[in-house]
Amino acid sequence: MIKANDEHLQKLIRLITTAAANAALYHPEHRQVLRLNKQALNELHQLFHVHSNITLKIIDEQLIFSSRPVAKNLAVDRLLESLTRNGISHLQIEPGVYAEELLGLINILSKASDKQIDIKSSENIQFGQIEIRYKNPNSKSSAELDLADIADYEADRFMDLYQGVRNKQKLEMTGINEIVNGFVNAFNSQSDVFMAIAPLRSMDEYTYTHSTNICMLNLAQAKVLGIEGQLLNDIGIAAMLHDVGKMFISPDILTKSEQLDEEEWQIMQQHPRLGAEYLLNTPGIPRLAVVTAFEHHMRYDNTGYPQTIRPWKQHICSHITAISDTYDAMRTHRAYEKSLEIDQIISIMLDLAGNKLHPQLTYSFLQVLSELDKNTEPSNYTAS
Repeated sequence: MIKANDEHLQKLIRLITTAAANAALYHPEHRQVLRLNKQALNELHQLFHVHSNITLKIIDEQLIFSSRPVAKNLAVDRLLESLTRNGISHLQIEPGVYAEELLGLINILSKASDKQIDIKSSENIQFGQIEIRYKNPNSKSSAELDLADIADYEADRFMDLYQGVRNKQKLEMTGINEIVNGFVNAFNSQSDVFMAIAPLRSMDEYTYTHSTNICMLNLAQAKVLGIEGQLLNDIGIAAMLHDVGKMFISPDILTKSEQLDEEEWQIMQQHPRLGAEYLLNTPGIPRLAVVTAFEHHMRYDNTGYPQTIRPWKQHICSHITAISDTYDAMRTHRAYEKSLEIDQIISIMLDLAGNKLHPQLTYSFLQVLSELDKNTEPSNYTAS
C-alpha cells in the first residue's frame, strides 16, 4: 500500500509541476493545463482513499509527506523550488478540493521568481510557513545528476527560458550555457556515447523536450565524429536554440491536434528565419546557433525551407541537427502522429539519406543506433 501511495504522490507532483510549466508558457486556462489539472485531481482522489488530507512540508530542503521524506527526483526538486520561491513551506489539500482550486495552486507554482503574486489559502488548499533551520549539504545539484536525470531536469528548466523569449525578454545565455555544459560533462563520463539516446524524453511538453533531446543527439553525433572543446559546446547550444523561432508562432498553431492547413503551414515555415533573426540580435549567441536555426529545415538536396536565391552549402551542424530532428520526431508520440518502432525509423531514415538527410552522417548515426537496438530494451528509448 505504501508503494502504491508513493506512486500516486509522485505522479501527482509530476502532473502539477508539468501543468505549472505549461501554464507559464501559455496561460492557466490552456487545454493542456486543464487536462493535466484533471489528471492531478484524479491522483489526489486516489490518495484521499488512504489519507484524510494531503500535507506537504519543507524541512531542511526536504519534502515531507506523512512524516516521511519524499523520494528525490526532478519533479520533486521542481516542486520544492516553486514552493520555496513563493515562500511556501507548508501545503495542505483537503478532500473537498475542486478543479478550480487546484488550478489556482498550479497558477501560483507557474510564476517566475520576478513576478509578485498574492498567495491566499482557499477553502480546501491552505498555505503555511514553517521554520527552515539549515541548508542540507547533501542536496543533489544538477551537475551531479546522471544523464537521464539531467535530461528530465533541463527540459523543464528550458521551458522557463523559452517562456522569457515568448514574453519578449532577453534570452538568458547563462542558463543555456549551464544546460549544455551539464550535458557535455555527463557525456564525457559516458563510456558509450550513444547510450545517451536511451534517456530521451517523450512527454507532453513536446517543444521543450524536443530541444533537449536534439541537444543530446547532436552532442552524441559530434563526439562520434571526434568533435570536442568549444565547437562541441556550440553545437549543443545550436541544438537547444534551433527551434527558438517557434516562440514567435501562435501557440494555437504549435499545439494544433490536427495537421496544419496551407495558411498555417506557411506561417510555420517562417520559424527558421524568425529564430535566426532573433538570435542574430541576441548578445553572446554563437554564430553557429544563428546558422543552424536558419538552416535546419533546408534538407540535404536544398528542397526544404527557407528557399535561397542561389545554391547554399549547409553547415555540418545543420545536417546533424536535421538527422536528430527527424529521428526524434518519429520516436515521439504527438496528438496528431503516433510514434514509430525503431526498425520503421531506421528504414525511413535510410530512404531519406541522400535527399532530405546527409547520407554519410545518416549512415553513421544509424549504424550506432542499430548497435544500441541490439543491447537496449526498446521501452528505454522509444516513445511511451
